[in-house]
Amino acid sequence: MQTRSPEPNKVRDLTDLWLDGASPSQFDLRAANSLAARLACFEGLRPFSGVVETLVDYVSAPDFKLDVVRSMVEVDPALATRILRVANSAAYRAYDPCASLAKAIIRIGATNVSALAMAMSAMTLFKDMGGVGQRIREHSAGTAVVARELALSLEQPDLASKVMLAGLLHDIGKLLILQTGDTDYAALVAEDPSPCNLHFKEQALWGFDHAMLGAHVLLSWNIPQPIPRLIACHHQAKAGQGSATALAQALDLLRIADVVDWLLEQGCSADASQARRLADSPNGVRAGLGKDTLPALWDDLRTLRQEAVLLFA
Repeated sequence: MQTRSPEPNKVRDLTDLWLDGASPSQFDLRAANSLAARLACFEGLRPFSGVVETLVDYVSAPDFKLDVVRSMVEVDPALATRILRVANSAAYRAYDPCASLAKAIIRIGATNVSALAMAMSAMTLFKDMGGVGQRIREHSAGTAVVARELALSLEQPDLASKVMLAGLLHDIGKLLILQTGDTDYAALVAEDPSPCNLHFKEQALWGFDHAMLGAHVLLSWNIPQPIPRLIACHHQAKAGQGSATALAQALDLLRIADVVDWLLEQGCSADASQARRLADSPNGVRAGLGKDTLPALWDDLRTLRQEAVLLFA
């Protein structure tokens, strides 16, 4: 893979996502340097259609109108169909079917529709990937809906849409590396598909992991914060500790959902030892995950995951 020397300003910007607030160490600077070089491979890659970019720009203004949002989405029939499917999915369960695009936008929320459009567009870059890539896409879809459901069950509705989007995109760095045709990396992912170990191997190889890579690519695509920051640090143990900020709470939920989806994919039950330990983990304690939270939700989470794989992966 050919790279070029990173620009100094880019290296400085990259260190912003080492989230502990301290000045970057020499190790951090070396990691940022190598990450910037890797990012050069993806410059010019843009996943968004003109429709999506126009939609995102429009809803960023405080005085947007729902009728205009609807007319924008209607221009892209594929996007309109997917928005309708999401609005009628179990993740947005309601008593009555949502038959119109206008109702779908109201149910999901216009700003959430624009964010979903960005995430779904980004994921379409990798539709032709089979094998390892397809499993990553399915895991991303499952993590998204598990994170949203956990946020709602823990009475954190303001975080639900954020953690859902972060879940959809949290492993996009893996997909980007696979897209380069790196067969050694594909083998590395295949031999250890759990969400808990691969980043250590990536850090040993490059000085950064897929989370950091994905976050900076998303920043270059103008995905708004806090999504890139959540993705950047979902494997950084030091980030969010001892903090009650919304970012830290969302990060805890994302990390829990990352593990829960993997357990669901493995066919584990709520009584599995790994599932039981989540309530006592630092993330589980900070998020307020009780002993009975996951057992009570487990069957619903499995159903949500199965539907999400069809919707998003």
